[in-house]
Amino acid sequence: MLMVQMLADAYDCDDAIADAEILIGSGRAAVEAVGATVIGETTTRYVPHGLTIGLFLAESHLVLTTWPEHRLLLIDVLLCNPEMSPDAVVDVLAARLCPRGRVVRHRVLRRIAADPA
Repeated sequence: MLMVQMLADAYDCDDAIADAEILIGSGRAAVEAVGATVIGETTTRYVPHGLTIGLFLAESHLVLTTWPEHRLLLIDVLLCNPEMSPDAVVDVLAARLCPRGRVVRHRVLRRIAADPA
């Protein structure tokens, strides 16, 4: 099986990226918009600022890491269901957290098999 892992760098984000509850709510809204199921979550707060939140999905994961001092949000999304769009997840997050910003997307192909050939 071939899957796409989406890594996205979102620049010029809103101050909301410093708020764990807003990040979790935005992440949940983004994955639920494509039909994914959240089965767990974790939050880590860094000193003096910054957050990483992870949403564990029945279909894999969404990880958001922030650098509020740079207005930067890094997004990592992997969905095992090929009917679900990682681009759509990034679109929802960008609209909610970085509506005036710029998003750079990186697609990483992942071959899920016993042999990489």
